[in-house]
Amino acid sequence: MQEKVQNFMDEKLLPWGVKIGGEKHLVAIRDGLVTTMPLIIVGSIFVILSSIPWAGFNQFIATIFGVEWQSKLDFVVQATFNIMALLDAFTIAYSLANSYKVSGISAGVLSVATFVLVTPIQEGGIQIGYLGSRGLFVAIIVGLVSTEIFRIFVQKNIVIKLPENVPPAVSRSFVALIPSTVCLTLFWVIRLLVETYGNTNIHDLIYKIVGQPISIIGGGFIGGLFAILFTTVFWSVGIHGWDLVLSVMQPTWLQFVDENRIAFQSGEAIPHIINYTFMNTFVWIGGSGVLLGLAILLFFKSKSKYMKEMGKIGFPPTVFAVNEPLMFGLPVVMNPIILIPYVIAPIVCYIISYVSMSLGIVAKAVVLVPWSMPPIIGGYLATGGHISGVILQIVNIIISIIIYYPFFKIIDRKSYIEENEEKEN
Repeated sequence: MQEKVQNFMDEKLLPWGVKIGGEKHLVAIRDGLVTTMPLIIVGSIFVILSSIPWAGFNQFIATIFGVEWQSKLDFVVQATFNIMALLDAFTIAYSLANSYKVSGISAGVLSVATFVLVTPIQEGGIQIGYLGSRGLFVAIIVGLVSTEIFRIFVQKNIVIKLPENVPPAVSRSFVALIPSTVCLTLFWVIRLLVETYGNTNIHDLIYKIVGQPISIIGGGFIGGLFAILFTTVFWSVGIHGWDLVLSVMQPTWLQFVDENRIAFQSGEAIPHIINYTFMNTFVWIGGSGVLLGLAILLFFKSKSKYMKEMGKIGFPPTVFAVNEPLMFGLPVVMNPIILIPYVIAPIVCYIISYVSMSLGIVAKAVVLVPWSMPPIIGGYLATGGHISGVILQIVNIIISIIIYYPFFKIIDRKSYIEENEEKEN
């Protein structure tokens, strides 16, 4: 049975996963969004600072910056969250162009110009709302399409060439002239058609066609459950399943984080349970599979010398959600015994987290925190300073330890017996 399962993974699942994981456009979306992540995290820190539930701290800050200090913190929030899509239009195009070995800078600049072109103007200025998370889907489409147009013209050599003695920067700008003209003209015509005959704008149209279906899938309980199963199944054969999930769901989940952040700052009801922070902070504690529970058992409970060493090596990085030492060193990959709790533990933690938030027992995740943030701290920050987030993380860690324990005992005992047999021989 074990051999059949492994053969299925090797022959069917592994090639498919490798093909998806290497797809240029999905990789460009993932890498582009990751590039802007540090700015969003900084913005989240300032959101938390403006909402700390500590009267003494708030009074102290008010004496330094004045009674309007909270609105001044929003300067940083606006400079990060509110231009998220504009930045992603550049980074996605830049990443895709580099994969084609053409100028990433030129493609990124063209993508930004195209994104601004299709963005509605009101009272002489661009509507800032479309530059943030609301415009992510358009930023992705514009970044991919504009770069494809750019690279086709460049690779087919349909460009203006200048003499070799012309400075490279000037030469590159003329290389981009023809594809830029075609791309901007094309999107200009599309905008006119959408506004004239569709009585809407491209951002709202794309959100209805693409964003709403993905939001329904990714924001629901079943969608989140499938995302976890997809991640763990692919990781079981050594493919980074979470990267595959994020290449599709990350734009929606980042938008949900931003919508939660806006509601949190406005004192309104938080709309979304599932989002990017929810998954990283309350489900993937210690990385995929909630491996922090297994790392704790290896570190504190191992009788086998090898398992004890794996605990020493794997426990510290797993606290920061870096679980590759255990994935490939224990290993978890291709290990039928450990793969059972590896799949079950995150599902149970997901259900507990989802239900507790839907019932109002635990506060929802409202800001973006780094995926590598250690437990306890991460739960507190993610929920905007609620102790319920800390308690939920502790509960999930305990649950994961309980789930992994009987399987840990099997592999530890097996390794311990093998070590003793080697000593006797």
